[in-house]
Amino acid sequence: MRRTVGKDIRRGTLKLIAGITASFLLAPLFFSSSVLALPSPPADHDTVTENILFEHDGYSAVLYDNSNGLPTSEANDIVQTSDGFTWIGSYSGLIRYDGNTFERIDSTTGIASVVCLFVDSSDRLWVGTNDSGLAVMEQDGFRMFGKAEGLNSESIRCITEDSSGNIIAATTAGIAVIDCDMNLTMVSDVLLGDSYVREVSCGADGTIYGVTVDGDLFMLKDNVRVGYYGTGALSGEVLRTVTADPEIPGRFYLGTKESSILVCDTGNTVTVTDTINTDQLVCINKLVFEDDKIWVCADNGIGIVNDGIINVLNNIPLESSVEEMMIDYQGNLWFTSARQGVMKIVHNRFSDIFDRYGIPEVAVNATCVYNDDLCIGKDNGLTVLGDYGPVTSFPVTSARTASRVDISDEITDLISIYSGVKIRSMMCDSKGDLWICSFSDNALIRYSDGEVTRFNSSDGLPSNRVRMICERSDGTFAVACTGGVAIISGDSVVRKYDVYSGIGESDVLTISETSDGKLLLGTDGGGIYVVSDDGITNLTTDNGLRSDVIMRIKPDSSRGLYWIVTSNSIAYMDEDLNITTVEQFPYSNNFDLYENSSGDMWILSSNGIYVVSADELIANGEIDPIYYGHGDGLQSTATANSYSALTDEGDLYMAGSSGVIRVNIDTMGEQTDDIKTSMPYIEADGIKIYPDADGTFTVPSNAKKITFYCYIFTYALSDPDVVYFLDGFDQTVVEVSRDQFGMVDYTNLKGGTYHFTLSLKDAHGNMSEPIVYTIVKERSLLEQWWFITALALLALLLVIVVVKTYIDYRMAKYKEKEEHDRMFIREMTEAVANTIDMKDKYTKGHSTRVAEYTVMLAKELGLPKDKVDMYYNIALLHDIGKIGIPPEVLNKPGKLTDTEFMMIKSHAKLGYNSLKHITTLPELAIGAKSHHERPDGKGYPDGLVGDQIPEVARVIAVADTFDAMYSDRPYRKRMNFDKVVSIMKEVRGTQLDSDVVDAFLRLVDKGEFRAPDDDGGGSVEDINNIHKKFDKEAAKEEKKETQKEEASEEQKEKE
Repeated sequence: MRRTVGKDIRRGTLKLIAGITASFLLAPLFFSSSVLALPSPPADHDTVTENILFEHDGYSAVLYDNSNGLPTSEANDIVQTSDGFTWIGSYSGLIRYDGNTFERIDSTTGIASVVCLFVDSSDRLWVGTNDSGLAVMEQDGFRMFGKAEGLNSESIRCITEDSSGNIIAATTAGIAVIDCDMNLTMVSDVLLGDSYVREVSCGADGTIYGVTVDGDLFMLKDNVRVGYYGTGALSGEVLRTVTADPEIPGRFYLGTKESSILVCDTGNTVTVTDTINTDQLVCINKLVFEDDKIWVCADNGIGIVNDGIINVLNNIPLESSVEEMMIDYQGNLWFTSARQGVMKIVHNRFSDIFDRYGIPEVAVNATCVYNDDLCIGKDNGLTVLGDYGPVTSFPVTSARTASRVDISDEITDLISIYSGVKIRSMMCDSKGDLWICSFSDNALIRYSDGEVTRFNSSDGLPSNRVRMICERSDGTFAVACTGGVAIISGDSVVRKYDVYSGIGESDVLTISETSDGKLLLGTDGGGIYVVSDDGITNLTTDNGLRSDVIMRIKPDSSRGLYWIVTSNSIAYMDEDLNITTVEQFPYSNNFDLYENSSGDMWILSSNGIYVVSADELIANGEIDPIYYGHGDGLQSTATANSYSALTDEGDLYMAGSSGVIRVNIDTMGEQTDDIKTSMPYIEADGIKIYPDADGTFTVPSNAKKITFYCYIFTYALSDPDVVYFLDGFDQTVVEVSRDQFGMVDYTNLKGGTYHFTLSLKDAHGNMSEPIVYTIVKERSLLEQWWFITALALLALLLVIVVVKTYIDYRMAKYKEKEEHDRMFIREMTEAVANTIDMKDKYTKGHSTRVAEYTVMLAKELGLPKDKVDMYYNIALLHDIGKIGIPPEVLNKPGKLTDTEFMMIKSHAKLGYNSLKHITTLPELAIGAKSHHERPDGKGYPDGLVGDQIPEVARVIAVADTFDAMYSDRPYRKRMNFDKVVSIMKEVRGTQLDSDVVDAFLRLVDKGEFRAPDDDGGGSVEDINNIHKKFDKEAAKEEKKETQKEEASEEQKEKE
């Protein structure tokens, strides 16, 4: 963003037009005196009040009327409240101004035709109307006082305040008094009761002085008349205005309808102690005290009385029916006119020298300060400004040519010899001599304390058209002429460089010198020629220049650089002659540049002045310059290819297209810390909200749109940027120019406390102290912590219910699926178990019974349901390994051989190998493998001992053993139940696990395990005997089968 200074920009119908137009912008004001008539005052002459006195007293006057923002071209009064608002009273109503926007107060408030304004000691604005009575501004409107409140007349002419804080209002029918309780009474007096009172003023001792429309003077003390002087009693002139001295009790001043100010003192009577003649100012409307001076507002102009002498402001746009005057908080002067509008006089850092000294506008080619005189070179001659303005003569005591020819009779005065001559440049050398370059026979003149030495083509210069001269480090001078460059040593031209020397373009515009003595010649289209003892080198666009037209080359010894201004760019060159063009400079048509004491470059261009640090130019990145133009008070732009003087104090005398502009480039502009800002109210959905006693704005919770009304009160030419940030909402800081800053809108702010921070940023990037406004938006029901907590709990409860419902639903589905899978697994397992039992004809139903017994034992042991169910499936498949035993071995009726027995025993490992790959239920394999292990270690296949045997195997072993004895077999009936129980007790701890057997016995005690059809029978024979008996019978059967087979074989052989 490009920074600008002091913009008055029109926005809509109430904004100031962009820049102050030539018809309203004046150069520095000057005053004429009725005592001492000078074109300019002496240096010690006070021309303005101290508030507006500046080192270089540059001022600009701006006239506001209906053509440039003010809603009217007439104004009756002007005041300023402490917040920074300026108020203008006019017949069109009351107008408010913040330095950026004029706003007319709606007449529906009751305020229409305004005659007078007053700000009391409580900073209340009082408004006197022409026909609507008296009003005082309250927070959001006006309180009106009219006939209903006791006024004799509703036409108010003047307002003041007495020492007790009472408001005194002059009307067309007497004097009204409003006390501190806002009670209105009329002064009861036979002489004043119906009088048309024109003006009242309160003195230092509390006395109220007043004049009537007839020119009578009266005095009130405590609302009682203490003096009355009719027309002509004090003077032969008609009295028109009165102003009490703010410091001297009893003293007041009277302005007459003619041209006098009467200085009066009161004792036993009123005495006129002095009379000040206002000369050409007639019909005095107002006298205003400021800094021991009296400002005079008259029908035909403005003046200021200082030490009894009247000085009249000349050359200002306001000169008719001047009614009132005010000095704002920044020290700017304001005047109202009943015919022309409002005029503002502001300090301007740019001072127009020509206007100050009454010199007609003309283009200036060069300026130079010589012995404290300002020399000005123009197209038509030389102007020299001395202590009190332009001098008529610049005497020459002696003159000669460089060739020693005396020309004293020919040259007697510098001003006269240059009359009508184009002067191109001037310079003061290191000895203090003045050099003047021109297009004439007096092409180059050296002026030394009255002695002139002239150089021209007769003395060896290439031509009589001399553009500029450069002093070299060796004491010689390089002179740029049309046709080439001449070197002067002493009084002689010792060398020339032209087309014959190798300079292709002989029209040299600028000359500089390198640190090692090389000449740098900037030409009009040929680039830069580097002249050294080794020859001449040409630098052009092929070497980095953007243009071959070189306007200026300036050395920068502190950086070892040379600044180059071309016809379309700015560049710099190092000592090795490497050229770098500044790529992002925002303007191309530049003429010259000057560095101040802070390292900033002031670049003079055709549209104003750009200021940017030299380091920023060298960095060659994004450039953000300060810009000064007409809207910033710059009265003229630089003349193309002109030469301007810069003093050691930082005063730049710019050679401009219409005169000389002086500016001090070492001083900064106005500081932003002194600028008032205000946010008097905000709006919430169109309803105004004012701050409380602590300055906090409280906004209702239902507000959707909140508008911040912020005002930046600066009436000077400076125009800072505005930086603001709403903490708690804005993500980044917002920066806008002041003319673009107004209302700031925020929508849908959440309830809470916000801090609106406002700062001003001047053209140099300096920030003012931030101002913080606190805005509290009440929390809605939905934003209350308890409601949020309750809502959160409710939401959490709802989530819990939903989640639980979903989980329950899913769990039901999972359980349903699980039950389905469980039943499927069980049925599959039972099917496999049945298959196993079908293979072993001796153990039909064995697997199912063992599984059921295992469940009974597991439950008694207190195992969880899922484990009980798992043990059931494992028990069903505990004998799955028998599938791998040959049927003839598995179903052999007789005694098994050792080998066959080993095969039978292998079913444990076979079962393990069959089930070990079922990773989801590894216990299946364990149950099949270890259900024949014994606690005493005599089991198989691994001979595990005690707790080494898996729990499931220990449980299945008990169930398996019980079923083996308490079930029918083909070779025997089941054993007697009690016998089985006794055997189980016998093998407890050796063959079977003690805990599991104990669980078995507890179940027995509960009536479990006994078959429903068990009537107490069954074998009670020892199990071993039963096996021996079975084996014996099996052997007999086997012998019979063998005999049958042998008989069958014999029969086959016989056949």
